[in-house]
Amino acid sequence: MTLIRDLLAPWFHYAGPESFNNLQLDSRAVTEGDLFIAIPGHAVDGRRYIDAAITNGAAAVLCHSDDAKQHGVIEQRQVPVIFVSELSSQLAAIARQAYPFDGAKTQLIGVTGTNGKTSVSQLMAQLSSLLNEPAAVLGTIGNGMWGHLQDSVNTTSDPITTARQLNEFQQAKARLVSMEVSSHGLVQGRVATLPFSVAVFTNLSRDHLDYHGDMRNYALAKRRLFEFRKLKHRLFNIDDHIGLTWKNEFADQAHSYSIKTDADYQACNVRYSDDGVNAELVTAQGRYSLYSPLLGPFNLSNLIAALAALHLAGYELADLVSACAHIQPINGRMERFAAHNSATAVVDYAHTPDAIEHALQALRPHTKGKLWCVFGCGGDRDKGKRPLMAKAAEQNADVLVLTEDNPRSESVAEILRQMQQGLTQPQAAQLIPQRKAAIRYALTHAAADDLVLIAGKGHETYQEVLGQKYDYDERAFVRQVLQEQGEAL
Repeated sequence: MTLIRDLLAPWFHYAGPESFNNLQLDSRAVTEGDLFIAIPGHAVDGRRYIDAAITNGAAAVLCHSDDAKQHGVIEQRQVPVIFVSELSSQLAAIARQAYPFDGAKTQLIGVTGTNGKTSVSQLMAQLSSLLNEPAAVLGTIGNGMWGHLQDSVNTTSDPITTARQLNEFQQAKARLVSMEVSSHGLVQGRVATLPFSVAVFTNLSRDHLDYHGDMRNYALAKRRLFEFRKLKHRLFNIDDHIGLTWKNEFADQAHSYSIKTDADYQACNVRYSDDGVNAELVTAQGRYSLYSPLLGPFNLSNLIAALAALHLAGYELADLVSACAHIQPINGRMERFAAHNSATAVVDYAHTPDAIEHALQALRPHTKGKLWCVFGCGGDRDKGKRPLMAKAAEQNADVLVLTEDNPRSESVAEILRQMQQGLTQPQAAQLIPQRKAAIRYALTHAAADDLVLIAGKGHETYQEVLGQKYDYDERAFVRQVLQEQGEAL
């Protein structure tokens, strides 16, 4: 247990004798001896649930105040309620105080960008583990030591959850933690006090404009990660225009990677096949022959990013490159499913125009027959990208099946109508609102030498409709349909 006066020492003197077990933001999660943090949130105000937290056993409450004069004031209820001026903005620092994490003992690598964050962070943790160096990951697919991930709610968790998990990873002797850093997490200060040693930028394309307003604000949100003062290395994908711009702006403080042009870490002599990719990694340290079982150019780009970041973190390049032959595909990231006498399916999380385009272009060399694309667009999100996603799919696939994704509170029919606006030949696309029916249609009508990209859900195991999340594992469903058609490979 930790004394509350020790926790608050950097902010003000608190003389109370109380101690606490864990910090909690949700009154429902409070158990006996926890310290409840009552702050206004985006959807609800935690200050409304102080009594509920006390009933559940809170040892004390830290309460946000907008009044600087109230800073340090203590209101005695059944337990002390301690007011902290602008507590919301201090949350990350308080979390670090409660759950210490030494970046010198366990390196923390942050990955940001529109696409590729999950793959790069997962590949880093996987490669480190293949070299018998314990590693953890924080991100979209899950949080935990590699091989033991637990589901995560957000790409970047709240500061308390993140600090607690980092502390746990360090106690588990992790050499490395790779962390997806979302634009929301950066703007909302969720990672403001974290000691990143390496930051990686993958790319920038349209997404989340419902939150950021325009591409400029979206880019500036991502850029915040590279302005952290204690960063030792900044790594940019210079195949992306924004990445090249930022690499030049940070100049001698930056490193570059590319699969197209001269860079500090460059893939050359690339050869794609049905078994993956062979390439040569060219660096200032030498040239290395590289094989990876992952499909497509953007997976190669993600892999080069992971290799470069780990090398900057102190890993040996030769060992990393050798380990690449043994990496496994990331769940729901260009994940291949096949059966005898049936079309091949690839499940991918692609849910932006750029991601749809790159996924289809990556699969084209692997397609002997027709290339299909089954996809939808999420409800209550950036509506402007819906016709752009349809346009990208039409330009790069042979057959389109438009369906639902997570409609949330919106009408699926209206979402499909907005998607159709991006098509030059809307009559050629199949509209099948129910997602399972759309997938089954594609896999049963596609020829054996066709390839079907099923985009949007990826690793997710739910579908969100009218405020409810229903169990839906797309990867399991695709496997089931293929098994019904023939012997699975």
